[in-house]
This record gives sequence, structure tokens and C-alpha cells, in this order.
Amino acid sequence: MRVDCEVHAFRREDRRAVPVIDGALEQLEGAAHECAITGLVLVQPAFLSGDPTELFAQASQARLPVRLIPPLMQPLAPEVLEAWGRSGAVGLALTLEDPDPLAESLEAALQLGLHLEVSGGVEGRERLAELLLADGHRLVFRGFGLADSARDPSWDPRLERLLALAKSADVFVKLSGIGRVPDGWAQAAAGRMLDDLGPEQLIWGSEWPHVTTAHAYAPSYAQTLEWLEKLVPDEDARGQILGETSAALYGFRSATSSSAPA
Repeated sequence: MRVDCEVHAFRREDRRAVPVIDGALEQLEGAAHECAITGLVLVQPAFLSGDPTELFAQASQARLPVRLIPPLMQPLAPEVLEAWGRSGAVGLALTLEDPDPLAESLEAALQLGLHLEVSGGVEGRERLAELLLADGHRLVFRGFGLADSARDPSWDPRLERLLALAKSADVFVKLSGIGRVPDGWAQAAAGRMLDDLGPEQLIWGSEWPHVTTAHAYAPSYAQTLEWLEKLVPDEDARGQILGETSAALYGFRSATSSSAPA
């Protein structure tokens, strides 16, 4: 199985950013099929706010196996999270900026086996991440786990702290952000992560269709996979990132899995 761990599904009329690319799930599945991607993880784009109604509506039309990452932006009752899980959610997207109001929801998520996908970088919040890990949460850091690409990965202390946090922990780092981060930086950062963490803790997300002005050049879906090939030139390592690691993290059973949660 080959899994894209972050795609964006939405109706064209809901889009409020350029470039205009159809985010209908049918379009996503067609592009994925052409690139031999057999499983998709739908992460709600930020412009749809905290209401996951559209995310679940798109997923209900899926023909490929899909898993969902709805946003956790406010406290939610355990019954709501349970319903999300029954509808295909395997994790929750959030930042670590102000988690205190979410404490009860995070506990409920832990009991339901939902992992946490963290955006905005971990720098300055390493202690909080350590506490979440100690409580038993599984953490996925989106966008290389850093808030920006302003420093050389060879001497960036933020990257050192992220790698130290991730070692021997239930942590995964998502290689994503084509168009937002310079290619040279991404290749250097991915190299460090491969050396320190290995493909067992790395996943990949195309973030396609891209929904911010930073992606104004609108790469094709195939180009996002070409980008991954540059980041991870070793075919075996890349195969594990796309296959075994991602399938296990998101609960895909096999290439013939249905779209229902495992």
C-alpha cells in the first residue's frame, strides 16, 4: 500500500484562496490513482475553520481507502469524538498554543486511540510535547515539525531538540510543505531526519490541492511525489515511508481495505 498522509478535500465554491484547483474527492482520487497511491488521509484545510462537516461529507464519497484528521479547536464532548471515530477519524489536528481548555477532549481522544497531529512547529513547546507523550499520546508533527525554514538544518538547534524529542518516542514527522519551504532546506532537513529517526518515524503528505498563496505555482500531484523522491532518494526508505510506516500509523489494513476505519 502507498499512502498520501495529507490531502485536502473541499468543494470548489468553498475555496477562498488561490490558485483555483478543484478539491473534490473524485479529483483527488483520480490524481492519486495515476501515481499509484492507494490510500489517502484527509486533513481539513485551515480555511474551512473548525467545522468538519465538509470533511466527513467528502469522505463519504470515497472509493479509495481513506482516513480523516478533523481539527480540534475547541473543547468537544467525548460523544462527538466517538462519532468522529466511527466516521473514519484516526487523529485530531491542533496546535500546542493553548491546550489547557482542551485537556478533557485530549483525554477523551487518548482513550479513543486518536493520535494528535501538531501544526505550527514544536519549538518552545517541547516540554508540553513531552508531557503529552508521557500521558500516552502519539504525536505527528506536520510540515517537518518546525514553524519556519529560516535556519540551516545542519546547525538549527530547534531541529536538534525535535530530533531529541522524537527519538525513542511515539513520534512521527510528516515531510510536507512543497512550495512553502525551499527545496534545498527540505532536502537537508529530510536527510537529518532519515539519519536520526529513519523511515520508521517519517511519513509524507502532498497537501494537494494546495490552498494558500504560497502555493501559487500550483504543482501537479505528480510533482509532489517527485519532490519526495528528491527528499528521500533511497527507494527502500521511500517505500517504507509511503507504505509500512504510513499504513500502520493510520490503520490501513491492506491495499484492498475499505474506506471504513480499521
